Amino acid sequence: MIATHHKIARCILGFTIIVLLPAVVHSYVLEGAHIIQLMAEKLGQAESLFVSQRVIFYKTPLQPEALPEGDRDPDARDAGDRPEGQQPVPYEDVVPAVEPETIQLDESLRYVFSEAFRSDIVSESNQRVYIFNQGQTITVIDGVISNVVESRFDLYKDLLLFRSREELSERLLNLGIDVAVTSLGKFDGQLALVIGAEYPDETVPQIWIDKETFQPLRLIITSTNNPYGNSTSYLEMRYSQWQPIGKIWYPLQIEFIQDGKTVRTIEVDDYQLNPNFSEGVFDIARLKSEYRQPVITQDQTGESEGMSEVQKTIEEFKKIFE
Repeated sequence: MIATHHKIARCILGFTIIVLLPAVVHSYVLEGAHIIQLMAEKLGQAESLFVSQRVIFYKTPLQPEALPEGDRDPDARDAGDRPEGQQPVPYEDVVPAVEPETIQLDESLRYVFSEAFRSDIVSESNQRVYIFNQGQTITVIDGVISNVVESRFDLYKDLLLFRSREELSERLLNLGIDVAVTSLGKFDGQLALVIGAEYPDETVPQIWIDKETFQPLRLIITSTNNPYGNSTSYLEMRYSQWQPIGKIWYPLQIEFIQDGKTVRTIEVDDYQLNPNFSEGVFDIARLKSEYRQPVITQDQTGESEGMSEVQKTIEEFKKIFE
């Protein structure tokens, strides 16, 4: 009798293990430091990199106001007034969708891995230079040092510039990402490791890494200080089309999604591995000595003159990046 009870108990225990073991295995997620180490190893090592790319900016115009009920096409809402056999016109066709306007600019990037980064964007009438050098940053627009030393849109470079666990961990902490919090998520049908949040929470800063390749998929930055009046502004950067370049990996496309809308896309055109850059290229002190802060002059009445046409052009150019 006792032997029979023992046999039944073993069967129940075995069945329980078979049922629960997969859940236990799948619920286990690597620690953040270990994930970052694997990501750094996957991205590979090199001295430097030069990248030529196109930046496409999307400017969505205001949607037309909805037509008052009485002004809508009666065929779209009243079947009794339509001629026999005529199909109703959907209301979406009465007020067509507005396509976003785009601006495309050429950009060149210079990486000295784990140390320095420089971006140059040049158009027919404007130029923007952004430099990160060992923790210091500066942005110069048309020869004038910007009050905004670093835009949130510049932060995509952090996952590509730093190539060690220690440096990546420190930078993620600076972005507000809690590397001690990890979870398992799913993005576009593929499993991903999430650092900084418990899936599916996307209200806090976090990074998503492909579970198989350990390549970054998403970087999510949130801010309570935003120009749109929302309680929290949400910026997501998506990395895709990863390409091997020598012994390193680099994404050929990066998308920026601001509060649910795609606002810009980066598309890489060309690259050069391990070029030699002069030290002056990343010299922030030199730029500070060469360029100036904006100055508003006073007229004879003591009131501000207002911006010149050149200044207005600069301000419009700055709006793209801030």
